[in-house]
Amino acid sequence: MKKIYLLCLILFAFTSLTMAQTIENFESLKMSHFSAGTNGSVGVVANPDPSGINTSANVGQLTRNSDGDPWAGWYATLPTPVDVTANKYVHVKIYKSRISPVVFKYERTGGDSGDVYSLNPQTKTDEWEELVFDMSKVSGNYVKIVFIPDFENPITITSEVTIYFDDFYVNNDPTVGSAPVTLMEDYENITLNPMLAGADDASSFSLLPNPYKTELNSSDYVIEFLRDKNGNPWGGFWSKLPTPIDVTVNKYVHVKVWKSRISPLKFKIEGGAAGNLEVASMSPQTKTGVWEDIVFDFSSKTGTYPIIAFMPDFEDPLTLTQDLVIYFDDIVLNNVPSSAVPPQQTIEVDMSNSGMTTGSTVWISGTMGGSRGTWAEPGTIAQNEMLDPDGDGIYTINFSLADGGYEYKFFWNTGWANGDNGPGNRAYTVSGNTSLYYEWGVDGFTETTSAKQLSGTSFKVFPNPVTNMLTIQSPDMKGLVVSDLLGRTIRNYQFQAVNSKQVDLSGLQSGIYLITVKTNDGTYTSKVIKQ
Repeated sequence: MKKIYLLCLILFAFTSLTMAQTIENFESLKMSHFSAGTNGSVGVVANPDPSGINTSANVGQLTRNSDGDPWAGWYATLPTPVDVTANKYVHVKIYKSRISPVVFKYERTGGDSGDVYSLNPQTKTDEWEELVFDMSKVSGNYVKIVFIPDFENPITITSEVTIYFDDFYVNNDPTVGSAPVTLMEDYENITLNPMLAGADDASSFSLLPNPYKTELNSSDYVIEFLRDKNGNPWGGFWSKLPTPIDVTVNKYVHVKVWKSRISPLKFKIEGGAAGNLEVASMSPQTKTGVWEDIVFDFSSKTGTYPIIAFMPDFEDPLTLTQDLVIYFDDIVLNNVPSSAVPPQQTIEVDMSNSGMTTGSTVWISGTMGGSRGTWAEPGTIAQNEMLDPDGDGIYTINFSLADGGYEYKFFWNTGWANGDNGPGNRAYTVSGNTSLYYEWGVDGFTETTSAKQLSGTSFKVFPNPVTNMLTIQSPDMKGLVVSDLLGRTIRNYQFQAVNSKQVDLSGLQSGIYLITVKTNDGTYTSKVIKQ
């Protein structure tokens, strides 16, 4: 297992830089497929035949169609370079339904290895076989690899072909079965041992593509927990870790969870000298149908623990009348007690010169992805509607986008007919919290980052954390919105220009909220912890 490593993790609200231990993120090498045909795809699936030389749980899969190129395959960038000078041979396990050449390739700026065919041609079908590639024609460090597992030229297939592969590693020994020196990818995660109630309990775990990519969890793969209605109240998994976790400094376990019902969650650490400990989440689950970062407090323990257990639906007695599907991801140990939250971006557009008709709606469409879609037709995704609660002609939308480049355009009314075509696609590279102001038909924008907004003495939000009454102070406020971290409006206040406003938050669940005020000088946003 290779997934335990140290990294620096930045959590976005009221946190500082801390060393954290990723227990498991269920990710693998990001494979970009090419030339596989109209139905081509690449991904990670359950091993179709865990026998012989390969009994691992997960493997890579390439699907190609008859209209693909002979060189259909994928490429990937390794997280760390491979030293080809010291280790000349690449080993790969492969499972195919037909005999055909297999090619491996190293690439880098200024040159590559060219196509290298396996030293030992494939001899088996519908059975795992290890192939070895001699890469001694190049030397030095390489981080990009290319794999073409069915290089038939000209291609003769008349229907779709599915190929499986696993255990890419390098060493300096061409012998099949020789020991790895550097493992490039094995598609595995920590072992998830289900805690079953008996023969009637068919609960199971599967590694799947993330079915609900959102701003809080945009990763490619997650675990699906199929919870049988006949399971234990404490249904979940336990796992003996390849590297124990250390709770001496890092006291809090975070797990991202997607559930369709509200129920308690528990986490347990076992096998440490300070004794076992099972705890409920620090804050109760508050959301359904979205990803939520759940936190567990182990501050009463110290030392290392080799075993963990996770129970994401601890209902006792269990009242399920049908099986339940739960997703979870990104099990992380750090010293931050607050839930991870995504950054906040606000986009405004002045529609004064748009020519829009009275009663029209305003929409944004672009490459935001996730639940907002990629260039989704205006009107098809409700989250993409921009709102003007105070009627001043300036429409607003809130996002929580991961850092990176995005393109988008504004539209009025549904469909593509009424687009902001003058400037073409708008483009912006997101980095943390940002507020952007546009005018319809005018190129360019005005930008104010929330860091600058919060540094000013004219905008104040207190007390923070807050129990009931929150005071907001800023000159000439003319509107105030309380929203959650996904940009959904919880409360909306409109008023004449005031310099101070009190808001009663006593009826809200504990958690982190966004307070957005609109003034004559612009829009300002602050995060507030509700106790």
